[in-house]
Amino acid sequence: MSVKKKKKRKDRISTEVLEQDENFYFIAGYTAGGFPYGLTWEEYEMGQNGNSCGMNDKGGPMKELKLTKQQFQELVDAYDIYGDSMEAFLNIETGEVVTLRAFDRDEEDEELSEIIDEGFDDIYFQIPQRESREGFEDMVDFAKTVTDARLRTTLMDVLNGGKRIFRRFKDALASDSNEIERYYRFVEERNRIRVVDWLESIDVKVTLE
Repeated sequence: MSVKKKKKRKDRISTEVLEQDENFYFIAGYTAGGFPYGLTWEEYEMGQNGNSCGMNDKGGPMKELKLTKQQFQELVDAYDIYGDSMEAFLNIETGEVVTLRAFDRDEEDEELSEIIDEGFDDIYFQIPQRESREGFEDMVDFAKTVTDARLRTTLMDVLNGGKRIFRRFKDALASDSNEIERYYRFVEERNRIRVVDWLESIDVKVTLE
């Protein structure tokens, strides 16, 4: 079972899950000098220009999905899962995230699979997984924000190539507890935006309760 590929749109999400200030609608990170970068309010408004609230790019209505912060976090966590052993699905009626084993399914899995098949692309949508390309882009963008020159150089050297780049990058960051925590928060914010992009690609607009 695969997700239908549709065109991505600009993110539109409650300010409760975004880092913002008077200049930036979404702060993606900070430069070595401590200056924020990301999506400005002007760029955001330009992206909204010509789009009616609650309407998709074809002029049709978008489904509004109300989620608790915990439900939205479960959705983001499901997006961040790697591997082919598990598949995750979102019920756009209830906001529930359900997981299904891809192999060696038991009777309960088979029953759930039948329910998902009946409502696929109507009620149940398969949650995409974060691509390795996106993970690499996150590492590159984060490395540029590291203020410690020695650590930043080490990270850039790792990103220049070799085996096990993801592991070596995290191992290098582990030498600074503050930086590795900041990296996890950085990736988390990126994933939230990607999840909202995906939701809007299936004509669902999320609001947090």
